[in-house]
Amino acid sequence: MKDNKINVELIVPAIKERYNVFIPINKTIGEVITILNKIINELDDSFPISNKLSIFDCIENKLYDINIEVYKTNIRNGSILALI
Repeated sequence: MKDNKINVELIVPAIKERYNVFIPINKTIGEVITILNKIINELDDSFPISNKLSIFDCIENKLYDINIEVYKTNIRNGSILALI
């Protein structure tokens, strides 16, 4: 694993799927949402590209601000996140 990425479990309720993904720590949550949105749409074309998605921490029960960088959050290797 590279030092600038972390591995998380990503739940995508809209398509009832789970993925293990690496996300960059030097990007904002908003940038990560855009990246994940495109990747998931490529994997499953029934997942619509949307600019209204959020990342939710399933353990901490909180939504992340789209303007904060990942490294400034409590997201770490093994975190369980949902793209909602």
